Amino acid sequence: MSMMTSQRGAGLIEALVAILVLSIGLLGMVGMQTASAKFEQTGWVRSALSSNISSLADRIRANASADATAYTFTRTYAAERASIEATPLPNSYLTPSKDCNAEACTSAELALYDLQVWRSDLNQQLPGAVGFVTPTGVKGVDLRFGVTVAWFNKDNLDGTALRQPVACTAATAGIAARNCCPSAVGTPAALAGVQCVNLEIIP
Repeated sequence: MSMMTSQRGAGLIEALVAILVLSIGLLGMVGMQTASAKFEQTGWVRSALSSNISSLADRIRANASADATAYTFTRTYAAERASIEATPLPNSYLTPSKDCNAEACTSAELALYDLQVWRSDLNQQLPGAVGFVTPTGVKGVDLRFGVTVAWFNKDNLDGTALRQPVACTAATAGIAARNCCPSAVGTPAALAGVQCVNLEIIP
């Protein structure tokens, strides 16, 4: 009788072990799905950034007669988002006053049109996105356009608080320089939850 009771107990333990193994397997599957979704989102963001900045580069190269400063656009993230989100929505902030695809434009007008279309596309492709352009160097010699794209990244959470981005400094270099937020865009506290990418366009 005691042997039969012992065997029944062994069967119960085996069932519990099987349930435990199954639970671990299910948790692993959920973890893989979560990681896959995160990697998919990261790939989508990179694709959107690559496409958008390539579009701006093509626009700049096509408008070769424009002054070096024609594509300059610098502003704080908060000020730009306030203008984009100003009520009533939709507002006309990112709507060009002159459609250079339908009308003849000067090089300066075309540059303004290009910037507005580019920023409008950014705003539609990424959440809370803004774009800034800063030219450096001399046209025809070493002209370059520094491009900063900043957007709201919901993954920038530190517990229940939004994580502040790293601010660019004179000593920032390498990969860190591509992912820091310039001081002109705002302070780290004002940019909580925001992610920045810095790239360079050579016309």
